[in-house]
Amino acid sequence: MKTIRKTLAVLVCISMLLSALHTTGFAVSHTYGPYEYDRIAIQDEPDDEVVRSASMNFAQKTVYNVLNGVADVLLRVICGIYWSPSRWKDIRAFDGSGFLPGRENYAEQAADGNEWQVGYGSRSIIPDDFEAGKYYIGRELRNIMANGVQDDNRVRVAAFDDGSGEGMVIFAVVDALGVTRADTLTVREAVLAWAEKEDVSIASINLSATHSHSALDTQGVATESIYKILTSGIKSMLHITRDNKLKNAEAFKTFYLHAVTQAIQDAVQDKRPGTLSYARVDTSAYAHDKRGLIAPEDLPDAAVFRFDPADGSAGVYFADIACHPTSFSASHQMLCADYIYYMEQRVAEKTGYRFLFAQGASGQISRRNVGVQEEKLPENERLGASTRYMGKVFADMILAAQLERLEPVLNVKHTQFLHSPSNYILVLAVKAQLVNNQVYTSRMGTKPYIVLEEGYVEFGGRVGLCLFPVELYPEVFYGTGILNGGDYAAVSWDGGDWTYPVPAELAPRAGIDMYAMHLTNDSLGYCVPDNNFAFFGHIIGDEIADEVLSMGKNTASTVVTEFQKLMETVTQ
Repeated sequence: MKTIRKTLAVLVCISMLLSALHTTGFAVSHTYGPYEYDRIAIQDEPDDEVVRSASMNFAQKTVYNVLNGVADVLLRVICGIYWSPSRWKDIRAFDGSGFLPGRENYAEQAADGNEWQVGYGSRSIIPDDFEAGKYYIGRELRNIMANGVQDDNRVRVAAFDDGSGEGMVIFAVVDALGVTRADTLTVREAVLAWAEKEDVSIASINLSATHSHSALDTQGVATESIYKILTSGIKSMLHITRDNKLKNAEAFKTFYLHAVTQAIQDAVQDKRPGTLSYARVDTSAYAHDKRGLIAPEDLPDAAVFRFDPADGSAGVYFADIACHPTSFSASHQMLCADYIYYMEQRVAEKTGYRFLFAQGASGQISRRNVGVQEEKLPENERLGASTRYMGKVFADMILAAQLERLEPVLNVKHTQFLHSPSNYILVLAVKAQLVNNQVYTSRMGTKPYIVLEEGYVEFGGRVGLCLFPVELYPEVFYGTGILNGGDYAAVSWDGGDWTYPVPAELAPRAGIDMYAMHLTNDSLGYCVPDNNFAFFGHIIGDEIADEVLSMGKNTASTVVTEFQKLMETVTQ
């Protein structure tokens, strides 16, 4: 049986190589009665099995590493033959345009006259002409079409300011699997042009994703992916820029980016004075590391902010939570924002406040103890019952938080840098225009480079949000000491230790709680420690495909080293 499973896994790998080389008007979401699922919630789930690669012998790992080498050579050959898009540029043309460095000065305390000012905006990203089979769900490469709407897909925005005159910090978070830097730059350009006309100062604009696995495809990676792989090289060679088969996807992209831009403008215009508070919340009762490597007490906490307007109007809750939104399957072919939508509903129901969600360093962290025995529900309530319940329990956790008042001090710094991906599955995906990232090449055109942005936003001298364009494994941000009781070498692929900086420990001064906000300003795949990068070894040995969907082996070391450089400049 094991031989059969391994053989099937190899076939899956080969298929991934080839495939990496799926009602008129917006339907009103379902409404349900009070949350009465506690009596049928699943409260005791089995412990996770520790990843099997920890017990693989030298011979097994050698076989997988040979496979990795063969796959790498094959992919490089394919990418060498595949024609590059005309918009790829020589690296000497890189000028950093569209980048916002943040605020010029670092403030340690509030100046006279400072006050928190926060605005909120939210718009649906489901097109008005939505109908079954017209738009794609952004989850897999097999063209999953949306045939209905379970709940709304939205962009939610919060604009923060401290009244210092150094410019607002804006977070726009989309119900989506991911965003691209190219789209981030498009939004920035439109917002900054508007802000200049309105005489509005903005220091930082960040586009992020909730990482819902059942929302609309905002990146393009799940839209006619095989067709793009088979035709994009030829179209690039012949300079064909328009494709009637992709017209709906192109129209959606335009609509989506306009909605994001409008929501940001709404948030800026909604800005009002008030107080900002913060709490650290333990979510481990309802989350777990699917690999079984992180104990519940070592899972990332959530950062919770609450803005209370001085005029008594509806405020804003903002939660950064590390937990995959995977409770609603894309296989239902229904658009769903997952538990985030129902958190928003619960917050509004209990407080009347608006809601913003950000995804923390979730890696393989997913829900736990929040499943519902759906067979015990009326048939019309079964679909999405666990998702609704998960939104309820997560919302109740943040609403019960004991908050502390934050001083009106806001700091922000960003950095950008070029990185050459070593995983040529990603290179092929960009060549095939599954995503629209701008790529730069070396003088000979043989080595590709992608622009990465990272950032640091500090609230009240107490909370630091660290922004990354990748899907972070928790141990990259919090250190490998959280893994396997501190014995990381025993479970790493090459048996070595991780000796790079720990971002969570790089606060510019004492007393600052550090959190990750990943998939921000781009979505460049998983980020795992270099010495645990197994490529196909983990997909075969542990059925974890994360390294295949990554920029490559040196991604994590590059990401944390560049973040360390950024943090060294924050107070300068």
